[in-house]
Amino acid sequence: MCKAVADLRRSDGLALEIGCGSGAVTLVLASLGWDVLACDVNPFAVAATRGNLEEHGLQENVEVVEAGINDGLEIPDNTTLIVWNLPYLEPEVTKGRLDSIEEVSFTDIKGGGWSELLMELLTRDNDAMNDDCLVLLLFRTDPKSPSSPFSWKRSGWSARSVASLRLGGERLQVFALWEPGQGIGPRELERCDSTMDEAVSIGGDGWQRVFAHEQARGRGRRGSEWKSRRGDVSATWSLSPEVAGKFSPGLLQTSIGAIVSNALGAEVKWPNDIMSDDIRKMGGILVESSGSENIRVGVGVNGRDFEEEGINASGWSNTLGEMSGVEVFRTIDASISTHFEDTGWLPMPTVDELLDISWRGISRQLSRGASIKLGDTNLRPVGISTSGGLEALGRESSRIVDDLDGLEWLF
Repeated sequence: MCKAVADLRRSDGLALEIGCGSGAVTLVLASLGWDVLACDVNPFAVAATRGNLEEHGLQENVEVVEAGINDGLEIPDNTTLIVWNLPYLEPEVTKGRLDSIEEVSFTDIKGGGWSELLMELLTRDNDAMNDDCLVLLLFRTDPKSPSSPFSWKRSGWSARSVASLRLGGERLQVFALWEPGQGIGPRELERCDSTMDEAVSIGGDGWQRVFAHEQARGRGRRGSEWKSRRGDVSATWSLSPEVAGKFSPGLLQTSIGAIVSNALGAEVKWPNDIMSDDIRKMGGILVESSGSENIRVGVGVNGRDFEEEGINASGWSNTLGEMSGVEVFRTIDASISTHFEDTGWLPMPTVDELLDISWRGISRQLSRGASIKLGDTNLRPVGISTSGGLEALGRESSRIVDDLDGLEWLF
């Protein structure tokens, strides 16, 4: 956690540390220039933190109080950063071995864990947090604990892993969590011709996106028609010039395809198709730029299966169950934001990271024996190029496939 705090691009404002223990993280926050409110339900921890602050001359601009979640803690006004090394031992493991104070400090609780109680508190006290507030939580992700970053993802929060460590049989991960848009909501339309066209007018600073409940004239690659129904997801994101200048449109397309398919519990077929596990199309990704420095990323996803005009399509109801289009949009929005929203806190992704995301995405189908045929030549995909092309090996040579003309997928 100390490393995650030190690696943040910002160190200004009010930080709240929950469960400060002996004060190690509080000391790091104070040394970096934060104003800090530290709390713990254990009075001995409160005394230890105060003593360690005084010993190192860091007590100025730091307040340490005896409090905790559901135990008198209120989120202070203008909170910018919230930090918590979550308790992660299972109740069955610690039962009868710890006294009551130790149990609260080390033991998670059933259901959604302490992390969901924090999320509920932040929802209630939302006005106390700055719009750009960041939450840093340390989870035990292997073996799984009741507290999980997936609870936050399901609730529409962006969740990026920023530090990871394996200790024996356990993996600990620090996740940075924030609300997509940092106070900027999507432009929500009842009906429009195309969200891609609507997004032309929303370029600018911040996390900009358009969502339509009904889209009349959606389009796919090369101007093809994209059929959608009311209740499907039809949305477009306008990514900043920094993103547009750093990554090729092809790599954005393949990486966002992988990100969205993962959020839907689906698969991605290079370069931009979101597929069900029975090889039916569920959705697609379209990347365009014209007349501005921003780049537009359109996402269309079917809610339910349908057959029409020779098209046999799948929907997210097969993977996510009965979720509304708004709920699925929020899930997708958080997933894309996790990687591409510049919050001012975290570094933006690198080309290598997007290559890895893209390759891991298409590898799910390849692991089940999928291959490609270009003309009369059978090829084996082995990677993704920086332009988003498919690197493939034949019997006598390798090549980069960057166009669908003549390409056939073999399943």
